Amino acid sequence: MSGQLWQGRSTGHVEDIMIRMGESISLDIELYGEDLKGSAEHARMLARCGIISEADLTAIIVGLRTIRKEIEAGQMPLRPELEDIHTHIETRLKELIGEPAGRLHTARSRNDQVAVDTHLFVKRRSAELRSALIDLCDALLDQARKNVDVIIPSYTHMQVAQPVRFAHHLLAYFWMFLRDADRYAQAHHGADSMPLGSGAATGVNYATDREFLQEALGFERMYENSMDAVSSRDHILDYLYAGSVFSVHASRLAEEIILFTGVEFGFLELPDALTTGSSIMPQKKNPDLAELTRGKAGRVSSLLMQLLMTVKGLPLTYNRDLQEDRFSLLDSARQCSMIVDALTAMVSQFVVRPERIRRSLAQGYATATDLADALVSNKGIPFREAHHIAGRLVAVCAEKGVSLEEASVDLRSSVHEALADDNFYTEAVREETSVERKVSQGGTARHRVIEQLDRAAAELEKRKAITVSAPSLDF
Repeated sequence: MSGQLWQGRSTGHVEDIMIRMGESISLDIELYGEDLKGSAEHARMLARCGIISEADLTAIIVGLRTIRKEIEAGQMPLRPELEDIHTHIETRLKELIGEPAGRLHTARSRNDQVAVDTHLFVKRRSAELRSALIDLCDALLDQARKNVDVIIPSYTHMQVAQPVRFAHHLLAYFWMFLRDADRYAQAHHGADSMPLGSGAATGVNYATDREFLQEALGFERMYENSMDAVSSRDHILDYLYAGSVFSVHASRLAEEIILFTGVEFGFLELPDALTTGSSIMPQKKNPDLAELTRGKAGRVSSLLMQLLMTVKGLPLTYNRDLQEDRFSLLDSARQCSMIVDALTAMVSQFVVRPERIRRSLAQGYATATDLADALVSNKGIPFREAHHIAGRLVAVCAEKGVSLEEASVDLRSSVHEALADDNFYTEAVREETSVERKVSQGGTARHRVIEQLDRAAAELEKRKAITVSAPSLDF
């Protein structure tokens, strides 16, 4: 084999293992749009600076547009011996236009070429995922508005804790995913620095115009140091971090959807279109989307660690180890896009089953803490004693198989005389009373939840008003 872009002192002939281990085209074909855009603007810059002719520029642009159509039509064969997307495009360009193709790589290295590709890709996918997360937040906000007056158990240690408005529960995830949207905006900002024109490591031997490239490629700023530009993968690490945190939040919500749609809980129901059955058990309705989301969280998080370990010991500047960045970058983009779409579908379409929720509230003695607090505030009993009284009552009710609301006067009196007061007791153990007593800001009292809904809507509108744009790949 011969004719490699890197063929200089070498003959270009390599062992098969070099091809198998060195190829990245199976991954970075996904960067074709970014690579074509970078090449087109680089060619325009060369012509602007008088480094290539206008005739060469015209031929190059026409050729690159033809290649884009071929790739989009699935007509470009992928050849592992050509290693990467850069070589595929330049090789095909030479077949199409001949000698001018050989001038395209003037004042450029594959080192700064792949850097600009990945920066553009991070900007594009960060903008897209941020937008998708805003849609997910919209879906959560809509369900929260519909379920302000639905009261569910909250949990600590996966045991029933205290009553909470379902809207409040959903809004906890709203704020998580809104922060995730902000993290992708930060990743977009981190990638908004232009590396092209840095050459292999130390700059290029031509009077190029990097400011023109910065503007043409839509970057806010440029790298000030060529060595930093070609060796840094901070932009990918920022992107992977955003994806890792998002996938962990997604996994937590997915776990609750799995639990809450199970027979033992039965709080929610997913439509048939978002579930699967069993090949042997005809009654099954499996929450596969939620399970796959939960499963992918480990995969997405591992991608960040993979790249961190790749770059941790690398000397300046470019090292072939960095080819591994493509796997983490592209896989995170694919997986996170699926995860956010899956969550939005499930959140938008689940149905709440209040009757099953009431059963869990009663069986879990969710208002025991409220009873203890009421003994303190209404009966003047010290909290520690009140805590013990409420605990003994729960134990007796559990032994008798009754809920707190079902406990008779005689049963209550056997625990403590203060519990014999019907009016006091009935009000103290009501779920509605419990949630309404949580009046602190950020609590689950109805007026606080309404305030929170209003703040959430306002924060979401702020995000929608901020433009985080995917770069144009047109040329």
